[in-house]
Amino acid sequence: MLAQIKKKSFSIQKKNIVSFIWNVFRYVLFAGLAFVILQPLIVKLSSSFKSIYDLYDSTVIFFPKQATLYNYERVIEYYEYGKRFFKSVLLCGMSGLLQTVSCTLVAYGLARFKFRGRNLIFGMAIFTLIIPTQTVLLPLFLQFKYFSPITFFTLGFNLQGTDLIGTPIPLILLSCTANGFKNGLYIFMLRQYFKNLPVALEEAAYIDGCNRFTTFWYIMLPGAKTMMITIFLFSFVWQWNDYFYSMILMPGMDVFTTVFSKVGEAITRSDGAMRDTMQMMLYDSAAMILHIIPLVVLYIFTQKFFVQSIERSGIVG
Repeated sequence: MLAQIKKKSFSIQKKNIVSFIWNVFRYVLFAGLAFVILQPLIVKLSSSFKSIYDLYDSTVIFFPKQATLYNYERVIEYYEYGKRFFKSVLLCGMSGLLQTVSCTLVAYGLARFKFRGRNLIFGMAIFTLIIPTQTVLLPLFLQFKYFSPITFFTLGFNLQGTDLIGTPIPLILLSCTANGFKNGLYIFMLRQYFKNLPVALEEAAYIDGCNRFTTFWYIMLPGAKTMMITIFLFSFVWQWNDYFYSMILMPGMDVFTTVFSKVGEAITRSDGAMRDTMQMMLYDSAAMILHIIPLVVLYIFTQKFFVQSIERSGIVG
């Protein structure tokens, strides 16, 4: 009996040791991966507070000896940060809202209505994710450079019409028609969500006298709020960081992405100073931190909805 107790105790201790070693290995692995991911951001954050003397000091790695806010002050002045921040938030918010609404309607129709060509339309929406952005920018540019509703869907190029380049109208039209940046992904996510909802919900609503629109508005849409918030977040973030669409379709708009490229070089040139690669790197680091701060704040306040949407997308139905 005593031997059995000792054997069982040894087995428990061995199991605890193996579990402890596995936990340590897992935490070390996760910490290493987290450092690899965050290390560039940490370097940029550290560099944004450094003075030019800290860059030439070999003993300074992450913590500057002469910390300064001059880099931020210079970038904010050059950026005209307040004006561009307001316009960027307004543009990205409008784009995110319109894309969320249009993609929700398209996804619901593809998920719950049966009609000929439904799978073809869904396949074409997914196919847009494969096509590189650079491939479709030239046709989009020509369509909006010579915009005409009559010839918009013609296969040939009719070089007559209204010039919409440099205005937010191209982005509004693309967002309203669910043809914006990454809209194929949004349609896929929402379509899968609606497709997995129980049919009994709609049948109960029809029995109570609801038509298709009221069923969608009062029954299906409230349950999809968390998923729609996630779509809005994706759209806002990708539009905030988008460079190709902004530079090609809206080059005259005072938003961050139109001046984000080569900020350090532009500031150094405007100061009339000699081209200093090290000083340019400091400006670029400060500009990057200022660019991502709004996204970090947005994620902090909306992470609950993001996590809920991911969880519910896997257990619906």
